[in-house]
Amino acid sequence: MISNIFNKKPLPIYAKGANSREWIYVEDHCEALFKLYLKGKIGESYNVGSGLNLKNIDLVKLILNVCKTMHIKIDKKTKIKFVTDRPGHDFRYALNNKKIFKNLKWRPKKKFMEGLKETVIWYVNNKNFLKKISKKNYEKRIGLKI
Repeated sequence: MISNIFNKKPLPIYAKGANSREWIYVEDHCEALFKLYLKGKIGESYNVGSGLNLKNIDLVKLILNVCKTMHIKIDKKTKIKFVTDRPGHDFRYALNNKKIFKNLKWRPKKKFMEGLKETVIWYVNNKNFLKKISKKNYEKRIGLKI
């Protein structure tokens, strides 16, 4: 979505945007993985999650608001566009993270909005990264054909 904002493209949202996902800041996720490496039990499974679940439409609106507060110009073409959902697409992704919270005393540190702002700032400062991503792999929608 951030790339589309920078490139003056529509923001595709499946169905009506009610699908929800669990979100975690990248550094919190990396810290959890490192803690698992150091203290996790071999053969055990752990879910690394934040417990924060947002509807896709709400996340995109938050990203747009963050961009506006940072004075990032949003082109007229950059609007939310509802698209057909993929067949069999999960409505909700969420994790039971109680085990990692209890057994390893790990919890995410970054507040969601703070992490979202830092993510947008990272993309602003690393626009060359976006240019290097293969359009072939990232702009093509996969999974529409049965």
